[in-house]
Amino acid sequence: MRTVLEELADYATSLSADEIPEPARGAVLRAFVDGIACAFYGIQSRPAETVRSVAAEMGGSPGVSLWGLAEKTSAYWAALVNGVALRYWDFNDVYFGPAWTAHPSDNIAAVFGAAEHVGATGGQFLDALVVAYEIQMAFSDLPVEANLWHRGWHHTVACSYASAAAASRLLGLDADQAADAMALAGARSNTLAEIRHGAISMDKALSAPFAAASGLLCAFLARAGYTGCRTLLEGRYGFGFAVAGGAEVSGLIPDRGAFRAGKISLKPYPVEGMTITMVEAALNSREKYDGRIEDISAITVRTYEEALTKPSWDDDKIVPASKETADHSFTFCVALAIVAGRVTLEEFGPEWLTDPRVLSLIPRIRFETSGEYTELYRAGSRPAAVEIHGPDGSAFSEVLHPRGDPARPADWRDLRVKFAMAAEPYLGADTDSGFERLMAIDQDQDIRSIARLLRGHDHSERSGHA
Repeated sequence: MRTVLEELADYATSLSADEIPEPARGAVLRAFVDGIACAFYGIQSRPAETVRSVAAEMGGSPGVSLWGLAEKTSAYWAALVNGVALRYWDFNDVYFGPAWTAHPSDNIAAVFGAAEHVGATGGQFLDALVVAYEIQMAFSDLPVEANLWHRGWHHTVACSYASAAAASRLLGLDADQAADAMALAGARSNTLAEIRHGAISMDKALSAPFAAASGLLCAFLARAGYTGCRTLLEGRYGFGFAVAGGAEVSGLIPDRGAFRAGKISLKPYPVEGMTITMVEAALNSREKYDGRIEDISAITVRTYEEALTKPSWDDDKIVPASKETADHSFTFCVALAIVAGRVTLEEFGPEWLTDPRVLSLIPRIRFETSGEYTELYRAGSRPAAVEIHGPDGSAFSEVLHPRGDPARPADWRDLRVKFAMAAEPYLGADTDSGFERLMAIDQDQDIRSIARLLRGHDHSERSGHA
Protein backbone atom coordinates (compact mmCIF):
# COMPACT_ATOMS: atom_id res chain seq x y z
CA MET A 1 0.00 0.00 0.00
CA ARG A 2 1.13 3.53 -0.71
CA THR A 3 1.80 5.73 2.29
CA VAL A 4 0.20 9.12 2.86
CA LEU A 5 3.51 10.82 2.09
CA GLU A 6 3.70 8.96 -1.20
CA GLU A 7 0.16 10.06 -2.07
CA LEU A 8 1.06 13.65 -1.17
CA ALA A 9 4.18 13.44 -3.30
CA ASP A 10 2.16 12.17 -6.24
CA TYR A 11 -0.22 15.11 -5.84
CA ALA A 12 2.67 17.59 -5.65
CA THR A 13 4.51 16.34 -8.70
CA SER A 14 1.62 15.40 -11.00
CA LEU A 15 -0.96 18.16 -10.46
CA SER A 16 -1.21 19.85 -13.83
CA ALA A 17 -1.70 23.53 -14.55
CA ASP A 18 -4.98 22.67 -16.28
CA GLU A 19 -6.31 21.17 -13.04
CA ILE A 20 -5.85 24.42 -11.09
CA PRO A 21 -8.99 26.58 -11.37
CA GLU A 22 -8.57 30.27 -11.99
CA PRO A 23 -10.05 31.34 -8.62
CA ALA A 24 -7.42 29.28 -6.76
CA ARG A 25 -4.60 30.55 -8.96
CA GLY A 26 -5.82 34.14 -8.56
CA ALA A 27 -6.05 33.84 -4.77
CA VAL A 28 -2.49 32.54 -4.54
CA LEU A 29 -1.26 35.24 -6.93
CA ARG A 30 -2.77 37.97 -4.74
CA ALA A 31 -1.26 36.38 -1.65
CA PHE A 32 2.13 36.24 -3.40
CA VAL A 33 2.08 39.96 -4.22
CA ASP A 34 0.89 40.69 -0.69
CA GLY A 35 3.74 38.57 0.66
CA ILE A 36 6.32 40.44 -1.40
CA ALA A 37 4.98 43.69 0.07
CA CYS A 38 5.41 42.23 3.55
CA ALA A 39 8.98 41.23 2.70
CA PHE A 40 9.84 44.74 1.51
CA TYR A 41 8.47 46.08 4.79
CA GLY A 42 10.62 43.64 6.76
CA ILE A 43 13.93 43.38 4.92
CA GLN A 44 15.59 45.99 7.16
CA SER A 45 14.20 44.58 10.39
CA ARG A 46 16.66 43.40 13.00
CA PRO A 47 15.79 39.68 12.55
CA ALA A 48 16.24 39.88 8.76
CA GLU A 49 19.50 41.81 9.09
CA THR A 50 20.77 39.27 11.63
CA VAL A 51 20.04 36.27 9.42
CA ARG A 52 21.54 38.10 6.45
CA SER A 53 24.78 38.72 8.36
CA VAL A 54 25.04 35.04 9.26
CA ALA A 55 24.36 34.09 5.64
CA ALA A 56 27.19 36.38 4.54
CA GLU A 57 29.53 34.88 7.15
CA MET A 58 28.76 31.27 6.23
CA GLY A 59 28.82 31.89 2.51
CA GLY A 60 27.15 30.02 -0.29
CA SER A 61 26.89 30.00 -4.06
CA PRO A 62 25.40 33.41 -4.97
CA GLY A 63 22.63 32.14 -7.21
CA VAL A 64 19.41 33.43 -5.62
CA SER A 65 18.37 37.02 -4.91
CA LEU A 66 17.82 38.78 -1.62
CA TRP A 67 14.73 40.92 -2.10
CA GLY A 68 15.24 44.65 -1.82
CA LEU A 69 19.02 44.21 -1.87
CA ALA A 70 21.70 44.02 -4.54
CA GLU A 71 23.07 40.81 -3.07
CA LYS A 72 22.65 37.15 -3.89
CA THR A 73 23.32 34.04 -1.84
CA SER A 74 22.50 30.33 -1.97
CA ALA A 75 18.91 29.18 -2.45
CA TYR A 76 18.75 27.99 1.17
CA TRP A 77 20.02 31.21 2.72
CA ALA A 78 17.91 33.37 0.40
CA ALA A 79 14.84 31.39 1.47
CA LEU A 80 15.72 32.07 5.09
CA VAL A 81 16.59 35.77 4.75
CA ASN A 82 13.64 36.58 2.48
CA GLY A 83 11.33 34.44 4.58
CA VAL A 84 12.27 36.21 7.82
CA ALA A 85 11.71 39.57 6.12
CA LEU A 86 8.28 38.47 4.89
CA ARG A 87 7.27 37.11 8.30
CA TYR A 88 8.64 39.85 10.56
CA TRP A 89 5.69 42.25 10.69
CA ASP A 90 3.00 39.55 11.01
CA PHE A 91 1.29 41.27 8.07
CA ASN A 92 1.04 38.28 5.72
CA ASP A 93 -1.98 36.13 4.91
CA VAL A 94 -3.85 33.93 7.37
CA TYR A 95 -6.13 30.90 7.35
CA PHE A 96 -7.96 29.32 10.29
CA GLY A 97 -8.58 25.58 10.36
CA PRO A 98 -9.65 23.23 13.17
CA ALA A 99 -6.12 21.88 13.65
CA TRP A 100 -4.01 24.97 13.08
CA THR A 101 -3.90 28.56 12.03
CA ALA A 102 -1.82 28.86 8.88
CA HIS A 103 0.09 31.58 7.08
CA PRO A 104 0.61 29.79 3.75
CA SER A 105 2.68 32.70 2.43
CA ASP A 106 5.39 31.54 4.85
CA ASN A 107 6.32 29.20 1.99
CA ILE A 108 6.77 31.91 -0.65
CA ALA A 109 10.45 32.63 -0.10
CA ALA A 110 11.47 28.96 -0.20
CA VAL A 111 9.36 28.20 -3.28
CA PHE A 112 10.65 31.32 -5.05
CA GLY A 113 14.21 30.33 -4.14
CA ALA A 114 13.76 26.95 -5.80
CA ALA A 115 12.19 28.58 -8.87
CA GLU A 116 14.98 31.14 -9.25
CA HIS A 117 17.63 28.47 -8.73
CA VAL A 118 16.39 26.41 -11.70
CA GLY A 119 15.18 29.33 -13.84
CA ALA A 120 11.54 28.23 -13.80
CA THR A 121 8.85 30.13 -15.65
CA GLY A 122 6.48 32.32 -13.72
CA GLY A 123 3.68 29.88 -14.42
CA GLN A 124 5.69 26.95 -13.05
CA PHE A 125 6.44 28.95 -9.91
CA LEU A 126 2.78 29.86 -9.41
CA ASP A 127 1.64 26.26 -9.90
CA ALA A 128 4.19 25.09 -7.33
CA LEU A 129 3.04 27.77 -4.91
CA VAL A 130 -0.54 26.56 -5.30
CA VAL A 131 0.70 23.09 -4.29
CA ALA A 132 2.39 24.55 -1.20
CA TYR A 133 -0.79 26.41 -0.23
CA GLU A 134 -3.03 23.38 -0.65
CA ILE A 135 -0.77 21.12 1.41
CA GLN A 136 -0.24 23.70 4.15
CA MET A 137 -3.98 24.32 4.42
CA ALA A 138 -4.74 20.59 4.40
CA PHE A 139 -2.64 20.26 7.56
CA SER A 140 -4.71 23.08 9.11
CA ASP A 141 -7.90 21.20 8.30
CA LEU A 142 -6.97 17.93 9.99
CA PRO A 143 -9.99 16.55 11.91
CA VAL A 144 -8.80 16.94 15.48
CA GLU A 145 -10.67 17.43 18.75
CA ALA A 146 -8.83 20.65 19.58
CA ASN A 147 -6.31 22.92 17.91
CA LEU A 148 -2.90 21.27 17.97
CA TRP A 149 -1.47 24.34 19.68
CA HIS A 150 -3.04 22.93 22.83
CA ARG A 151 -0.94 19.78 22.41
CA GLY A 152 2.16 21.98 22.25
CA TRP A 153 2.68 22.02 18.47
CA HIS A 154 2.99 25.21 16.47
CA HIS A 155 1.49 25.55 12.99
CA THR A 156 4.84 26.14 11.30
CA VAL A 157 5.28 22.34 11.43
CA ALA A 158 3.30 22.16 8.17
CA CYS A 159 5.66 24.52 6.30
CA SER A 160 8.30 21.82 6.07
CA TYR A 161 5.98 19.47 4.15
CA ALA A 162 4.47 22.21 1.98
CA SER A 163 7.75 23.79 0.93
CA ALA A 164 9.44 20.42 0.37
CA ALA A 165 6.58 19.38 -1.91
CA ALA A 166 6.62 22.59 -3.95
CA ALA A 167 10.44 22.70 -4.18
CA SER A 168 10.49 19.05 -5.28
CA ARG A 169 8.14 19.93 -8.12
CA LEU A 170 10.34 22.82 -9.26
CA LEU A 171 13.57 20.84 -8.97
CA GLY A 172 12.11 18.14 -11.23
CA LEU A 173 11.96 15.36 -8.64
CA ASP A 174 9.81 12.33 -9.30
CA ALA A 175 7.14 11.27 -6.81
CA ASP A 176 9.45 8.89 -4.92
CA GLN A 177 12.09 11.57 -4.45
CA ALA A 178 9.46 14.11 -3.41
CA ALA A 179 8.16 11.70 -0.76
CA ASP A 180 11.71 11.41 0.58
CA ALA A 181 12.08 15.21 0.60
CA MET A 182 8.90 15.67 2.63
CA ALA A 183 9.86 12.83 4.96
CA LEU A 184 13.29 14.33 5.62
CA ALA A 185 11.87 17.80 6.22
CA GLY A 186 8.88 16.73 8.29
CA ALA A 187 10.95 14.59 10.64
CA ARG A 188 12.96 17.65 11.71
CA SER A 189 10.45 20.49 11.87
CA ASN A 190 8.10 19.79 14.76
CA THR A 191 7.99 23.30 16.23
CA LEU A 192 6.89 23.74 19.85
CA ALA A 193 4.01 26.14 20.58
CA GLU A 194 5.89 27.50 23.59
CA ILE A 195 7.59 29.98 21.23
CA ARG A 196 4.36 32.02 21.22
CA HIS A 197 3.62 31.73 24.95
CA GLY A 198 4.60 34.56 27.27
CA ALA A 199 6.78 37.40 26.02
CA ILE A 200 7.60 36.64 22.38
CA SER A 201 11.20 36.72 21.19
CA MET A 202 12.76 37.36 17.79
CA ASP A 203 12.12 33.68 17.11
CA LYS A 204 8.64 34.67 15.89
CA ALA A 205 10.10 35.76 12.56
CA LEU A 206 12.30 32.67 12.23
CA SER A 207 10.13 29.64 13.02
CA ALA A 208 8.15 29.40 9.76
CA PRO A 209 10.99 30.46 7.41
CA PHE A 210 13.31 27.96 9.09
CA ALA A 211 10.85 25.11 8.52
CA ALA A 212 10.19 26.23 4.94
CA ALA A 213 13.89 26.61 4.11
CA SER A 214 14.47 23.15 5.58
CA GLY A 215 11.88 21.83 3.14
CA LEU A 216 13.86 23.39 0.29
CA LEU A 217 17.12 21.94 1.60
CA CYS A 218 15.59 18.48 1.90
CA ALA A 219 14.34 18.65 -1.69
CA PHE A 220 17.97 19.16 -2.76
CA LEU A 221 19.03 16.24 -0.57
CA ALA A 222 16.37 13.97 -2.03
CA ARG A 223 17.40 14.97 -5.56
CA ALA A 224 20.93 13.88 -4.64
CA GLY A 225 19.63 10.46 -3.53
CA TYR A 226 18.96 10.90 0.17
CA THR A 227 16.01 8.85 1.40
CA GLY A 228 13.53 9.43 4.22
CA CYS A 229 10.95 7.56 6.28
CA ARG A 230 7.90 7.14 4.05
CA THR A 231 5.61 6.16 6.99
CA LEU A 232 6.35 9.39 8.83
CA LEU A 233 2.72 10.57 8.83
CA GLU A 234 0.68 7.46 9.64
CA GLY A 235 3.31 5.26 11.30
CA ARG A 236 2.96 4.06 14.89
CA TYR A 237 5.38 6.71 16.14
CA GLY A 238 4.80 9.27 13.42
CA PHE A 239 3.10 12.63 12.99
CA GLY A 240 -0.48 11.37 13.28
CA PHE A 241 0.23 9.81 16.67
CA ALA A 242 2.93 12.02 18.19
CA VAL A 243 1.76 15.43 16.95
CA ALA A 244 -1.89 15.07 15.94
CA GLY A 245 -3.02 12.88 18.83
CA GLY A 246 -4.19 9.95 16.73
CA ALA A 247 -5.97 11.97 14.03
CA GLU A 248 -6.71 10.32 10.70
CA VAL A 249 -4.00 11.66 8.39
CA SER A 250 -5.35 10.40 5.08
CA GLY A 251 -7.25 13.70 4.88
CA LEU A 252 -3.93 15.44 4.27
CA ILE A 253 -4.10 14.39 0.63
CA PRO A 254 -5.79 17.33 -1.14
CA ASP A 255 -8.83 16.69 -3.29
CA ARG A 256 -7.83 17.61 -6.84
CA GLY A 257 -11.30 18.95 -7.47
CA ALA A 258 -11.62 21.13 -4.36
CA PHE A 259 -9.05 23.86 -3.73
CA ARG A 260 -8.73 25.68 -0.41
CA ALA A 261 -6.75 28.70 -1.61
CA GLY A 262 -9.85 30.87 -1.99
CA LYS A 263 -10.32 30.74 1.79
CA ILE A 264 -7.17 32.79 2.46
CA SER A 265 -7.50 36.13 4.24
CA LEU A 266 -5.17 39.07 3.60
CA LYS A 267 -4.41 41.29 6.57
CA PRO A 268 -5.37 44.98 6.69
CA TYR A 269 -3.32 45.52 9.88
CA PRO A 270 0.07 44.11 10.99
CA VAL A 271 -1.34 42.11 13.89
CA GLU A 272 -2.01 38.50 14.85
CA GLY A 273 -4.96 37.00 12.97
CA MET A 274 -7.49 36.86 15.81
CA THR A 275 -6.76 40.49 16.70
CA ILE A 276 -7.84 41.95 13.36
CA THR A 277 -11.58 42.11 14.02
CA MET A 278 -10.95 43.57 17.48
CA VAL A 279 -8.84 46.32 15.92
CA GLU A 280 -11.44 47.05 13.25
CA ALA A 281 -14.25 47.18 15.81
CA ALA A 282 -12.17 49.50 18.04
CA LEU A 283 -11.46 51.82 15.11
CA ASN A 284 -15.17 51.86 14.23
CA SER A 285 -16.30 52.72 17.77
CA ARG A 286 -13.68 55.28 18.83
CA GLU A 287 -15.11 58.46 17.27
CA LYS A 288 -17.36 59.42 20.19
CA TYR A 289 -14.38 59.58 22.55
CA ASP A 290 -11.69 60.64 20.08
CA GLY A 291 -9.25 62.86 21.97
CA ARG A 292 -11.04 62.25 25.29
CA ILE A 293 -9.27 59.18 26.54
CA GLU A 294 -9.72 60.29 30.14
CA ASP A 295 -13.51 60.09 29.79
CA ILE A 296 -13.47 56.41 28.89
CA SER A 297 -14.48 54.42 31.96
CA ALA A 298 -14.30 50.92 30.47
CA ILE A 299 -13.86 49.04 27.21
CA THR A 300 -15.60 45.71 26.69
CA VAL A 301 -14.24 43.35 24.05
CA ARG A 302 -16.50 40.45 23.13
CA THR A 303 -14.86 37.51 21.41
CA TYR A 304 -14.97 33.72 21.03
CA GLU A 305 -13.60 31.16 23.47
CA GLU A 306 -10.57 30.09 21.45
CA ALA A 307 -9.14 33.63 21.41
CA LEU A 308 -8.77 33.67 25.20
CA THR A 309 -7.73 30.04 25.69
CA LYS A 310 -5.11 29.64 22.97
CA PRO A 311 -1.50 29.25 24.16
CA SER A 312 -0.42 32.59 22.71
CA TRP A 313 -2.82 34.60 24.92
CA ASP A 314 -1.54 35.01 28.47
CA ASP A 315 -0.79 37.66 31.09
CA ASP A 316 2.56 38.56 29.54
CA LYS A 317 0.68 39.89 26.51
CA ILE A 318 -1.42 42.39 28.47
CA VAL A 319 1.27 45.10 28.68
CA PRO A 320 3.80 44.12 25.99
CA ALA A 321 7.41 45.26 26.06
CA SER A 322 8.43 44.34 22.52
CA LYS A 323 7.06 44.62 19.00
CA GLU A 324 6.87 40.82 18.72
CA THR A 325 4.65 40.61 21.81
CA ALA A 326 2.67 43.76 21.00
CA ASP A 327 1.26 42.49 17.70
CA HIS A 328 -0.08 39.46 19.61
CA SER A 329 -1.58 41.58 22.40
CA PHE A 330 -5.34 42.09 22.25
CA THR A 331 -5.16 44.78 24.94
CA PHE A 332 -2.37 46.78 23.35
CA CYS A 333 -3.82 46.64 19.85
CA VAL A 334 -7.33 47.67 20.96
CA ALA A 335 -5.98 50.51 23.12
CA LEU A 336 -3.66 51.58 20.29
CA ALA A 337 -6.54 51.68 17.81
CA ILE A 338 -8.61 53.86 20.13
CA VAL A 339 -5.79 56.28 20.93
CA ALA A 340 -4.01 56.51 17.58
CA GLY A 341 -6.99 56.06 15.28
CA ARG A 342 -4.96 53.71 13.11
CA VAL A 343 -2.86 50.57 13.43
CA THR A 344 0.06 50.55 11.01
CA LEU A 345 3.71 49.53 11.19
CA GLU A 346 4.61 52.91 12.65
CA GLU A 347 2.56 52.25 15.79
CA PHE A 348 4.72 49.35 16.96
CA GLY A 349 7.84 51.35 17.79
CA PRO A 350 9.17 52.10 21.30
CA GLU A 351 7.29 55.41 21.55
CA TRP A 352 3.91 53.70 21.25
CA LEU A 353 4.85 50.76 23.47
CA THR A 354 5.43 53.30 26.25
CA ASP A 355 2.75 55.83 25.30
CA PRO A 356 1.00 56.88 28.56
CA ARG A 357 -2.41 57.18 26.89
CA VAL A 358 -2.24 53.64 25.54
CA LEU A 359 -0.94 52.28 28.83
CA SER A 360 -3.68 54.08 30.76
CA LEU A 361 -6.40 52.45 28.65
CA ILE A 362 -5.14 48.88 28.99
CA PRO A 363 -6.38 48.35 32.59
CA ARG A 364 -9.84 49.54 31.50
CA ILE A 365 -10.22 46.77 28.91
CA ARG A 366 -12.16 43.68 29.90
CA PHE A 367 -13.00 40.61 27.84
CA GLU A 368 -16.06 38.45 27.66
CA THR A 369 -16.71 35.39 25.55
CA SER A 370 -19.89 34.75 23.64
CA GLY A 371 -21.33 31.33 22.89
CA GLU A 372 -22.75 32.75 19.68
CA TYR A 373 -19.34 34.08 18.66
CA THR A 374 -17.71 30.74 19.50
CA GLU A 375 -20.12 28.96 17.18
CA LEU A 376 -19.54 31.55 14.46
CA TYR A 377 -15.77 31.08 14.81
CA ARG A 378 -16.13 27.31 14.44
CA ALA A 379 -18.15 27.94 11.30
CA GLY A 380 -15.37 30.06 9.78
CA SER A 381 -16.03 33.59 11.05
CA ARG A 382 -13.76 35.67 13.31
CA PRO A 383 -16.29 37.83 15.19
CA ALA A 384 -15.47 40.55 17.70
CA ALA A 385 -17.27 43.49 19.23
CA VAL A 386 -15.90 46.50 21.07
CA GLU A 387 -17.99 48.73 23.33
CA ILE A 388 -16.52 51.92 24.75
CA HIS A 389 -18.20 53.19 27.92
CA GLY A 390 -18.18 56.78 29.15
CA PRO A 391 -20.29 59.68 30.47
CA ASP A 392 -21.84 60.32 27.05
CA GLY A 393 -23.03 56.75 26.72
CA SER A 394 -21.63 53.74 24.93
CA ALA A 395 -20.12 53.44 21.47
CA PHE A 396 -20.44 49.96 20.00
CA SER A 397 -19.18 48.17 16.91
CA GLU A 398 -19.41 44.53 15.86
CA VAL A 399 -17.30 42.97 13.12
CA LEU A 400 -18.07 39.42 12.02
CA HIS A 401 -15.57 39.25 9.16
CA PRO A 402 -12.54 41.56 8.89
CA ARG A 403 -11.50 43.35 5.73
CA GLY A 404 -9.46 40.97 3.62
CA ASP A 405 -11.50 37.93 4.70
CA PRO A 406 -13.07 35.86 1.89
CA ALA A 407 -16.44 37.23 3.05
CA ARG A 408 -15.06 40.79 2.65
CA PRO A 409 -12.18 40.29 0.23
CA ALA A 410 -9.48 42.86 -0.33
CA ASP A 411 -9.72 44.41 -3.78
CA TRP A 412 -6.89 45.24 -6.16
CA ARG A 413 -6.74 48.83 -4.93
CA ASP A 414 -6.08 47.68 -1.36
CA LEU A 415 -3.30 45.40 -2.56
CA ARG A 416 -1.79 48.05 -4.83
CA VAL A 417 -1.65 50.57 -1.97
CA LYS A 418 -0.05 48.06 0.41
CA PHE A 419 2.52 47.10 -2.20
CA ALA A 420 3.31 50.66 -3.23
CA MET A 421 4.00 51.81 0.33
CA ALA A 422 6.27 48.84 0.99
CA ALA A 423 8.10 48.79 -2.35
CA GLU A 424 8.73 52.50 -2.96
CA PRO A 425 12.08 52.64 -1.09
CA TYR A 426 13.34 49.77 -3.26
CA LEU A 427 11.64 50.20 -6.63
CA GLY A 428 11.16 53.97 -6.65
CA ALA A 429 9.45 55.11 -9.85
CA ASP A 430 9.15 51.47 -10.92
CA THR A 431 6.67 50.64 -8.16
CA ASP A 432 3.56 50.68 -10.37
CA SER A 433 5.19 48.75 -13.18
CA GLY A 434 6.63 46.34 -10.62
CA PHE A 435 3.15 45.68 -9.27
CA GLU A 436 1.87 44.97 -12.77
CA ARG A 437 4.82 42.65 -13.48
CA LEU A 438 4.12 40.62 -10.37
CA MET A 439 0.43 40.41 -11.16
CA ALA A 440 1.34 38.95 -14.56
CA ILE A 441 4.03 36.60 -13.26
CA ASP A 442 2.39 33.57 -14.83
CA GLN A 443 3.24 35.09 -18.23
CA ASP A 444 6.95 35.41 -17.44
CA GLN A 445 9.23 32.96 -19.22
CA ASP A 446 12.09 33.20 -16.73
CA ILE A 447 11.44 34.05 -13.10
CA ARG A 448 14.99 35.36 -12.82
CA SER A 449 13.78 38.56 -14.46
CA ILE A 450 11.25 38.90 -11.64
CA ALA A 451 14.07 38.24 -9.17
CA ARG A 452 16.06 41.13 -10.67
CA LEU A 453 13.03 43.36 -10.21
CA LEU A 454 12.66 42.31 -6.57
CA ARG A 455 16.30 43.12 -5.80
CA GLY A 456 15.35 46.73 -6.51
CA HIS A 457 17.74 49.59 -7.04
CA ASP A 458 21.15 49.48 -5.41
CA HIS A 459 20.69 52.30 -2.90
CA SER A 460 23.51 52.59 -0.42
CA GLU A 461 21.21 54.32 2.02
CA ARG A 462 17.50 53.72 2.38
CA SER A 463 14.89 54.88 4.81
CA GLY A 464 13.97 51.76 6.83
CA HIS A 465 10.59 50.34 7.73
CA ALA A 466 11.77 48.94 11.04
